[in-house]
Amino acid sequence: MSKPFDVEIDNSIAHIRFNRPEKRNSMNEDFWNLFPKEVEELDDSGEIRALIVSSTGPHFSSGIDLNMFNNDVVEDESENEPGRKAGYFKQQVLYLQNVANCLEAARFPVIAAIQGGCIGGGIDLVTATDIRLCTKDAFFIIEEINVGLVADIGTLQRLPKIIPAGIAREWALMGEKVPADRAKEVGLVSSVYDDQEEMLKNAFEIAEKLASKTPLAMWGTKEILNHSRDHSVKEGLDYVALWNAATLHKEDVMMTMMSKMQKTNPEYKNLRDKNFLKHKSKKK
Repeated sequence: MSKPFDVEIDNSIAHIRFNRPEKRNSMNEDFWNLFPKEVEELDDSGEIRALIVSSTGPHFSSGIDLNMFNNDVVEDESENEPGRKAGYFKQQVLYLQNVANCLEAARFPVIAAIQGGCIGGGIDLVTATDIRLCTKDAFFIIEEINVGLVADIGTLQRLPKIIPAGIAREWALMGEKVPADRAKEVGLVSSVYDDQEEMLKNAFEIAEKLASKTPLAMWGTKEILNHSRDHSVKEGLDYVALWNAATLHKEDVMMTMMSKMQKTNPEYKNLRDKNFLKHKSKKK
Protein backbone atom coordinates (compact mmCIF):
# COMPACT_ATOMS: atom_id res chain seq x y z
CA MET A 1 0.00 0.00 0.00
CA SER A 2 1.71 3.20 -1.19
CA LYS A 3 1.01 6.52 0.44
CA PRO A 4 -0.73 8.98 -1.89
CA PHE A 5 0.77 11.82 0.14
CA ASP A 6 4.06 12.87 1.68
CA VAL A 7 4.49 13.89 5.31
CA GLU A 8 7.07 16.33 6.63
CA ILE A 9 7.49 17.52 10.21
CA ASP A 10 9.52 20.58 11.12
CA ASN A 11 9.63 21.11 14.86
CA SER A 12 5.94 21.15 15.80
CA ILE A 13 4.49 21.87 12.34
CA ALA A 14 3.38 18.96 10.16
CA HIS A 15 2.84 19.18 6.41
CA ILE A 16 0.82 16.61 4.47
CA ARG A 17 1.18 17.04 0.71
CA PHE A 18 -0.82 15.00 -1.82
CA ASN A 19 1.54 13.43 -4.35
CA ARG A 20 -0.55 12.09 -7.25
CA PRO A 21 -0.61 15.09 -9.61
CA GLU A 22 -0.82 12.79 -12.66
CA LYS A 23 -4.19 11.62 -11.29
CA ARG A 24 -5.25 15.14 -10.27
CA ASN A 25 -4.71 13.97 -6.69
CA SER A 26 -7.89 11.93 -6.77
CA MET A 27 -8.67 10.10 -3.54
CA ASN A 28 -7.99 6.43 -4.16
CA GLU A 29 -8.47 3.50 -1.80
CA ASP A 30 -5.05 4.02 -0.22
CA PHE A 31 -5.91 7.64 0.51
CA TRP A 32 -9.17 6.82 2.31
CA ASN A 33 -7.40 4.18 4.38
CA LEU A 34 -4.15 6.00 5.19
CA PHE A 35 -4.98 9.70 5.49
CA PRO A 36 -7.12 9.45 8.67
CA LYS A 37 -4.54 7.16 10.27
CA GLU A 38 -1.76 9.65 9.50
CA VAL A 39 -3.67 12.58 10.98
CA GLU A 40 -4.62 10.56 14.04
CA GLU A 41 -1.00 9.51 14.59
CA LEU A 42 0.12 13.13 14.41
CA ASP A 43 -2.56 14.06 16.91
CA ASP A 44 -1.85 11.10 19.17
CA SER A 45 1.79 12.13 19.61
CA GLY A 46 0.86 15.39 21.34
CA GLU A 47 3.88 17.04 19.71
CA ILE A 48 2.22 18.68 16.69
CA ARG A 49 0.98 22.26 17.11
CA ALA A 50 -0.30 22.89 13.56
CA LEU A 51 -0.92 20.96 10.33
CA ILE A 52 -0.82 22.19 6.72
CA VAL A 53 -2.58 20.14 4.05
CA SER A 54 -1.50 20.98 0.51
CA SER A 55 -1.06 19.33 -2.87
CA THR A 56 1.19 19.00 -5.90
CA GLY A 57 0.54 19.68 -9.56
CA PRO A 58 -2.12 21.93 -11.06
CA HIS A 59 -5.00 20.72 -8.86
CA PHE A 60 -5.60 20.27 -5.14
CA SER A 61 -7.89 17.26 -5.59
CA SER A 62 -10.44 16.02 -8.09
CA GLY A 63 -12.25 14.10 -5.35
CA ILE A 64 -12.92 10.39 -5.06
CA ASP A 65 -11.14 8.12 -7.52
CA LEU A 66 -13.93 6.69 -9.67
CA ASN A 67 -12.04 3.39 -9.96
CA MET A 68 -13.22 2.69 -6.43
CA PHE A 69 -16.73 2.19 -7.79
CA ASN A 70 -15.41 -0.40 -10.26
CA ASN A 71 -13.46 -2.34 -7.66
CA ASP A 72 -16.31 -3.09 -5.23
CA VAL A 73 -14.70 -0.82 -2.66
CA VAL A 74 -17.76 1.35 -2.17
CA GLU A 75 -20.47 -1.23 -2.85
CA ASP A 76 -20.82 -4.87 -1.98
CA GLU A 77 -22.62 -6.96 -4.59
CA SER A 78 -21.94 -10.28 -2.86
CA GLU A 79 -25.05 -10.06 -0.68
CA ASN A 80 -28.44 -10.27 -2.32
CA GLU A 81 -30.24 -9.62 0.97
CA PRO A 82 -31.13 -5.88 0.82
CA GLY A 83 -30.98 -5.16 4.55
CA ARG A 84 -27.42 -6.43 5.00
CA LYS A 85 -26.32 -4.83 1.75
CA ALA A 86 -27.72 -1.44 2.80
CA GLY A 87 -26.20 -1.75 6.27
CA TYR A 88 -22.82 -2.57 4.76
CA PHE A 89 -23.01 0.44 2.46
CA LYS A 90 -23.83 2.70 5.41
CA GLN A 91 -20.77 1.40 7.25
CA GLN A 92 -18.61 2.17 4.23
CA VAL A 93 -19.88 5.75 4.02
CA LEU A 94 -19.23 6.30 7.73
CA TYR A 95 -15.71 4.91 7.23
CA LEU A 96 -15.04 7.30 4.33
CA GLN A 97 -16.27 10.22 6.44
CA ASN A 98 -13.22 9.75 8.68
CA VAL A 99 -11.11 11.53 6.03
CA ALA A 100 -12.79 14.80 6.99
CA ASN A 101 -13.75 14.01 10.57
CA CYS A 102 -10.14 13.34 11.59
CA LEU A 103 -9.16 16.92 10.73
CA GLU A 104 -11.99 18.37 12.77
CA ALA A 105 -11.24 16.10 15.72
CA ALA A 106 -7.50 16.82 15.78
CA ARG A 107 -6.34 18.82 18.80
CA PHE A 108 -4.25 21.12 16.62
CA PRO A 109 -5.45 23.67 14.02
CA VAL A 110 -5.40 22.60 10.38
CA ILE A 111 -4.66 24.87 7.40
CA ALA A 112 -5.75 23.92 3.88
CA ALA A 113 -3.64 25.39 1.04
CA ILE A 114 -5.62 24.96 -2.17
CA GLN A 115 -4.52 25.42 -5.78
CA GLY A 116 -6.44 24.65 -8.96
CA GLY A 117 -9.45 22.38 -8.70
CA CYS A 118 -10.94 21.44 -5.35
CA ILE A 119 -13.73 19.12 -6.39
CA GLY A 120 -16.15 16.77 -4.67
CA GLY A 121 -14.26 15.01 -1.87
CA GLY A 122 -11.73 17.84 -1.90
CA ILE A 123 -14.42 20.19 -0.60
CA ASP A 124 -15.47 17.60 1.98
CA LEU A 125 -11.91 17.66 3.26
CA VAL A 126 -11.21 21.41 3.28
CA THR A 127 -14.50 22.30 4.98
CA ALA A 128 -13.29 20.27 7.96
CA THR A 129 -10.13 22.39 8.30
CA ASP A 130 -9.83 25.52 10.42
CA ILE A 131 -8.20 27.95 7.99
CA ARG A 132 -8.46 27.82 4.20
CA LEU A 133 -6.15 29.60 1.75
CA CYS A 134 -6.14 29.36 -2.04
CA THR A 135 -4.42 30.60 -5.17
CA LYS A 136 -6.16 32.85 -7.67
CA ASP A 137 -6.51 29.94 -10.12
CA ALA A 138 -8.36 27.81 -7.57
CA PHE A 139 -11.93 26.76 -8.14
CA PHE A 140 -14.47 24.72 -6.23
CA ILE A 141 -17.16 22.33 -7.48
CA ILE A 142 -19.61 20.27 -5.43
CA GLU A 143 -19.45 17.59 -8.09
CA GLU A 144 -21.68 14.95 -6.53
CA ILE A 145 -24.91 16.46 -7.87
CA ASN A 146 -23.46 16.27 -11.39
CA VAL A 147 -22.93 12.50 -11.17
CA GLY A 148 -26.24 11.61 -9.53
CA LEU A 149 -25.05 11.48 -5.93
CA VAL A 150 -25.84 13.24 -2.67
CA ALA A 151 -22.60 14.54 -1.14
CA ASP A 152 -22.16 12.40 1.98
CA ILE A 153 -18.67 13.00 3.39
CA GLY A 154 -19.34 16.35 5.09
CA THR A 155 -19.81 19.18 2.60
CA LEU A 156 -23.58 19.47 3.07
CA GLN A 157 -23.18 19.54 6.84
CA ARG A 158 -20.19 21.87 7.19
CA LEU A 159 -20.35 24.27 4.26
CA PRO A 160 -23.61 25.97 5.39
CA LYS A 161 -21.89 26.73 8.71
CA ILE A 162 -18.94 28.38 6.93
CA ILE A 163 -20.68 30.43 4.24
CA PRO A 164 -24.28 31.74 4.10
CA ALA A 165 -26.67 28.78 3.99
CA GLY A 166 -28.49 30.04 0.90
CA ILE A 167 -25.25 30.22 -1.08
CA ALA A 168 -24.24 26.76 0.12
CA ARG A 169 -27.58 25.43 -1.16
CA GLU A 170 -27.03 27.08 -4.53
CA TRP A 171 -23.56 25.58 -4.89
CA ALA A 172 -24.72 22.10 -3.82
CA LEU A 173 -27.76 22.07 -6.08
CA MET A 174 -26.16 23.65 -9.14
CA GLY A 175 -22.79 21.90 -9.08
CA GLU A 176 -21.16 24.77 -10.94
CA LYS A 177 -17.57 26.03 -10.81
CA VAL A 178 -16.96 28.63 -8.10
CA PRO A 179 -13.85 30.77 -8.68
CA ALA A 180 -11.39 31.84 -6.00
CA ASP A 181 -12.60 35.43 -5.75
CA ARG A 182 -16.18 34.29 -5.12
CA ALA A 183 -14.99 31.76 -2.54
CA LYS A 184 -13.21 34.55 -0.67
CA GLU A 185 -16.16 36.91 -1.04
CA VAL A 186 -18.50 34.53 0.78
CA GLY A 187 -15.94 33.36 3.36
CA LEU A 188 -14.94 29.87 2.24
CA VAL A 189 -11.30 30.99 2.06
CA SER A 190 -9.70 33.81 4.01
CA SER A 191 -6.96 34.79 1.56
CA VAL A 192 -6.17 34.41 -2.15
CA TYR A 193 -2.58 34.38 -3.47
CA ASP A 194 -0.99 34.79 -6.88
CA ASP A 195 0.67 31.37 -6.88
CA GLN A 196 1.24 28.26 -4.82
CA GLU A 197 4.69 29.32 -3.65
CA GLU A 198 3.35 32.52 -2.12
CA MET A 199 0.40 30.66 -0.62
CA LEU A 200 2.57 28.02 1.05
CA LYS A 201 4.92 30.69 2.38
CA ASN A 202 2.00 32.39 4.07
CA ALA A 203 0.56 29.06 5.23
CA PHE A 204 3.78 28.30 7.09
CA GLU A 205 3.88 31.79 8.57
CA ILE A 206 0.36 31.27 9.91
CA ALA A 207 1.28 27.81 11.19
CA GLU A 208 4.27 29.23 13.05
CA LYS A 209 2.06 31.81 14.76
CA LEU A 210 -0.41 29.11 15.74
CA ALA A 211 2.36 26.84 16.99
CA SER A 212 3.73 29.62 19.21
CA LYS A 213 0.59 29.62 21.36
CA THR A 214 -0.24 27.27 24.18
CA PRO A 215 -1.48 23.99 22.70
CA LEU A 216 -3.92 23.47 25.56
CA ALA A 217 -5.76 26.74 24.84
CA MET A 218 -5.56 26.04 21.09
CA TRP A 219 -7.17 22.63 21.57
CA GLY A 220 -9.83 24.13 23.82
CA THR A 221 -10.61 26.99 21.44
CA LYS A 222 -11.05 24.59 18.53
CA GLU A 223 -13.19 22.26 20.64
CA ILE A 224 -15.45 25.11 21.77
CA LEU A 225 -15.80 26.52 18.24
CA ASN A 226 -16.84 23.12 16.91
CA HIS A 227 -19.26 22.52 19.76
CA SER A 228 -20.79 26.00 19.51
CA ARG A 229 -21.35 25.57 15.78
CA ASP A 230 -23.62 22.61 16.45
CA HIS A 231 -25.40 23.88 19.59
CA SER A 232 -27.28 26.89 20.92
CA VAL A 233 -25.51 29.89 22.42
CA LYS A 234 -26.66 28.83 25.90
CA GLU A 235 -25.31 25.31 25.42
CA GLY A 236 -22.05 26.72 24.07
CA LEU A 237 -21.61 29.01 27.06
CA ASP A 238 -22.30 26.18 29.47
CA TYR A 239 -19.78 23.98 27.66
CA VAL A 240 -16.97 26.55 27.67
CA ALA A 241 -17.56 27.20 31.38
CA LEU A 242 -17.22 23.48 32.03
CA TRP A 243 -14.17 23.21 29.76
CA ASN A 244 -12.30 26.03 31.46
CA ALA A 245 -13.27 24.78 34.91
CA ALA A 246 -11.67 21.46 33.99
CA THR A 247 -8.64 22.50 31.91
CA LEU A 248 -7.66 26.11 32.66
CA HIS A 249 -3.91 25.96 33.24
CA LYS A 250 -2.69 28.90 35.31
CA GLU A 251 0.95 28.17 34.54
CA ASP A 252 0.33 28.68 30.81
CA VAL A 253 -1.49 31.95 31.52
CA MET A 254 1.29 33.23 33.76
CA MET A 255 3.98 32.17 31.28
CA THR A 256 2.17 34.02 28.51
CA MET A 257 1.85 37.19 30.56
CA MET A 258 5.48 37.11 31.71
CA SER A 259 6.71 36.51 28.17
CA LYS A 260 4.77 39.52 26.93
CA MET A 261 6.24 41.68 29.67
CA GLN A 262 9.77 40.41 29.08
CA LYS A 263 9.37 40.28 25.29
CA THR A 264 10.48 36.65 25.13
CA ASN A 265 9.03 33.58 23.46
CA PRO A 266 7.14 31.31 25.85
CA GLU A 267 7.93 27.60 25.83
CA TYR A 268 4.79 25.63 26.52
CA LYS A 269 4.62 21.94 27.28
CA ASN A 270 3.25 19.68 24.58
CA LEU A 271 -0.08 17.99 25.05
CA ARG A 272 0.18 14.48 26.38
CA ASP A 273 0.05 11.70 23.84
CA LYS A 274 -3.13 9.64 23.73
CA ASN A 275 -1.55 6.26 24.46
CA PHE A 276 -2.87 5.99 28.00
CA LEU A 277 -2.15 2.26 28.08
CA LYS A 278 1.55 3.02 27.63
CA HIS A 279 1.52 5.35 30.63
CA LYS A 280 -0.49 2.85 32.63
CA SER A 281 2.02 0.08 31.91
CA LYS A 282 4.92 2.27 33.04
CA LYS A 283 3.39 2.56 36.50
CA LYS A 284 3.40 -1.19 37.02
